[in-house]
Amino acid sequence: MDPLTASLMAIGSGSAAGLRPYFTVLALGIAGLAIPDTAPEMIASAARQIPESITNPWVLAICAVLAIGEAGLDKIPFLNLSMETVSVWLRPVFGALVGIGLGANSGVEVAVVTGLLGAGSALSVSLGKSSLTAATNVVPEPVTQWVRSLIEDFGALVLVLAAVLLPVLAALLGLAAMAIGFLLYRMFRKAYRSLKSTFGNAKDKQAAARVAREAQHAAGGNASAWQSLKRIASGTDPGNPDPAAKRG
Repeated sequence: MDPLTASLMAIGSGSAAGLRPYFTVLALGIAGLAIPDTAPEMIASAARQIPESITNPWVLAICAVLAIGEAGLDKIPFLNLSMETVSVWLRPVFGALVGIGLGANSGVEVAVVTGLLGAGSALSVSLGKSSLTAATNVVPEPVTQWVRSLIEDFGALVLVLAAVLLPVLAALLGLAAMAIGFLLYRMFRKAYRSLKSTFGNAKDKQAAARVAREAQHAAGGNASAWQSLKRIASGTDPGNPDPAAKRG
């Protein structure tokens, strides 16, 4: 296979690995075994490009078990979020390995390029997937989790099939998935920083209220927590008790 086609397949399969890494390896391995040499040349050539390390029956059996487990656990709220702490960085590794395998027949230089393409596309999609998983965990009902997860299942299937049947389409879909993943990641980071900032401000105000109350007690005042918060909200220095508090 020419380096261009290998690169297109690496982008498509890498994007699929960013969603479902084990399923991606499983689907590619099955395609490499099932597609005969009598198939149309473009499809047969793509199937021949799939390395033996992926079509190994033991690899397929292990990936089948892991793919079923991942797809099931991904639909369970909070448990899927715990999985993301490791999976978000594991998926790019799978993308890189698949990319290297696809480009290995075209030379070391091509394998390095396809490995980078696979890792990069998987990383962008993986970050977006993790962000979306975290966002949907905020919703109390489980339907949203199932819908999100099923869409990711279907997306990974489409990307893998396109990588074998129509590499150009796979690359285009992969680039679109990468763009969506990057945007989701940026949106999540922005929301996270906003929440963190709000939480931090709340802690600061709580500490300031405690300082205000201690200062008023030391000055002979007996202000309540509510009064202290009102003073902080009005911009009064919490360490400087007002005269009214002293007279009270």
